[in-house]
Amino acid sequence: MAASPVLAFLLMVRLLRGKSRDGWSERWGHLPVTVTDTRPGKPRIWLHAVSAGEVVAAIPILRALKSKLPEHTLLMSVTTPAGHQIAMKQASELINGLFYLPFDFPHVIKRVVRSIHPNLFVCMESELWPNLLHLLKEDGCMVVLANGRKSERSFLRAKKYASALFKWMLSNTDLLLMQSENDAVRIADLAGISRQSDKIKVLGNTKFDQEISQLSTTEVRELQRMYHLPDNCPVLVAGSTRSSEEEAVVIESFIKIRKSHPDTALVIAPRHISRSEELRQRLCIAGLKPVLRSTLSDSHPPIHCLVLNTMGELANVYAVADIAFVGNSFPPVVQGGGQNILQPLAHGKPVFVGPHTGSIRTEIEMTQPLGIVFAVQDSDDLACKAVKLLSNKRELEEIAARSSNFMKSQRGVSSQVAEELCQLIAQK
Repeated sequence: MAASPVLAFLLMVRLLRGKSRDGWSERWGHLPVTVTDTRPGKPRIWLHAVSAGEVVAAIPILRALKSKLPEHTLLMSVTTPAGHQIAMKQASELINGLFYLPFDFPHVIKRVVRSIHPNLFVCMESELWPNLLHLLKEDGCMVVLANGRKSERSFLRAKKYASALFKWMLSNTDLLLMQSENDAVRIADLAGISRQSDKIKVLGNTKFDQEISQLSTTEVRELQRMYHLPDNCPVLVAGSTRSSEEEAVVIESFIKIRKSHPDTALVIAPRHISRSEELRQRLCIAGLKPVLRSTLSDSHPPIHCLVLNTMGELANVYAVADIAFVGNSFPPVVQGGGQNILQPLAHGKPVFVGPHTGSIRTEIEMTQPLGIVFAVQDSDDLACKAVKLLSNKRELEEIAARSSNFMKSQRGVSSQVAEELCQLIAQK
């Protein structure tokens, strides 16, 4: 009751800023008919993924569940508009309903749980909500954390400020499927149980199972033509940049790279496409001639600076790169830093990241020793290492081979997760 005025103010700020405007009614528990009106008696699985990255990690699980449990209704909730867009585009054929996760107020969550009445709830990575988990368990639903992760920083913060809350919250879970041993140790500590408990299992990262087709040479050339990139020129693709400060590092690095490789082209994809025009203007100020992807026409002349302001294209765009930079890794960063480095790796591209990669620390720990991902500290460091690679075609070929072997070795986690979920359902 004491917090309610503060919460009301924060929600109003979010609404005015547009952060929760999409799906506003759903966020208060008024779900679409596609979610609540399914065949009576048909078992229901509700999977929650926060944003685009978690949706990508969830899709292989949904695909495996659809195959193993065809009689079940699969529902998906998300938190962000980006997550909703990706789910609509990539998961619509796998799910029976999609909605925004309601605010974690007891009266709202109670209404939603009663209307869905799921048999199994699966939350992705680190998305834990106390009222939601408690009321799901009270309703007789099984609760699983899949692809779970807990960074050292967030673990220490939770341990210091919310130890009792996490212990109670995690007591409402039936299974904790973690990405790494470190994640498992931290979640066991927060849950107040032994690491050896059958409740905790380490399976790996389902993001390795995302469908990213390696393009043929002909398909890559066709992409280059579609984006009007010059033939036989090096390409730097900078994906998922999150701030003007980070983009300034990329722009400075690109200008420095062109001193050694003057024909180099830049494709830059902001994490939020609403920032595309702002980015285009900054590129103009830097003396470049940027073009928005949405304005390209068949007759457009070759370009050396492209702003990718469309959804769902970045995964394939990495195929045209010679080198790639993945954003949210130069400050200011969100949630510890780091975006999806697996997309460029799937195409065999060397990946550069800034110094902040807390949210993808497991992937970084696995890939840096292989010499396929490189941490850089500033624009000089990025430019220097990029020029070195662009001048060494043999090293680029060896990186492509190592990346391909690494990605193949990590696949199959989603099937294991689905199998664990099926076994849990069978025990009920």
